[in-house]
Parts: sequence; C-alpha cells; structure tokens
Amino acid sequence: MGSPAESEAVIEEALPADWERERRPGGVDTDRRPSFVAFRHSSGDVRVRIAPPNPELDRHAHLLTVTLYPGTELATTSEVRSVTSEDRVADLAVDWMKLFDGAYDGPGDVERAAQFAIERIAPPDVVLDSLVNDDE
Repeated sequence: MGSPAESEAVIEEALPADWERERRPGGVDTDRRPSFVAFRHSSGDVRVRIAPPNPELDRHAHLLTVTLYPGTELATTSEVRSVTSEDRVADLAVDWMKLFDGAYDGPGDVERAAQFAIERIAPPDVVLDSLVNDDE
C-alpha cells in the first residue's frame, strides 16, 4: 500500500457492517499524512486505531490499539500489535473487528469480546501465563 488513503480504502472495503471510520481528524504530521486512522463500533463503546510509524516517538512500526469506552472517564486503551507492514496492520485491524463482532453479545459484553479478539490477534510469541506449566 502506497499511501494512508489506499490502506484506509482497503480497510473500509472489508469493514464489518457494525463499524465505520471515525471522521474526526486524527491530526496531521508535517508531511500532511494522517497521524492515525480510527474506526468505531456502532455501539460507540469501542475504537480501533492504527498509528503509522513515528521515529520521533521511537515507534518504528504500525501500531494497532483498541480503546474501550472512548471519550469517557472509563476509557482504557490496549496495544494489540505492532507490525512493520501497512498491509498487515490493515488486515489485523479488520480481523480484530470481525473477531470482536463474532464474540460481542450486547453492551454488557464489551470487555469480554474485546479480550477475546485481542488474544487472537496478539503476536504469536506472546505466552499466556495460564498456559505455562511450571512443572516442566
């Protein structure tokens, strides 16, 4: 993908029905590139955000984050994954949204559905403590 507009178009083409691109400006850097792209679930309770690499912030990969209850005092943001490829982060964002939708069962289920999706999109080298056998 050559430009943020191309990756946004690819994501929007594959976007699940309950998601839409946030139209608020995410900020623009000195090269006039968006500083991030965000998508919000129709419930309003979840935002998926992709930030491009930013050497000034010592971030050399695309960062996928999820915010639960954005814009409220309960807002919590989790880093899901960092990848170097713009194509890959776009695919992961769409996959995360689809996984969330598959697990989501209404407003009382936001945290569980988000955790379900995060666990499946997390880097493959992450080992969950619950899977570690201390006897070995």
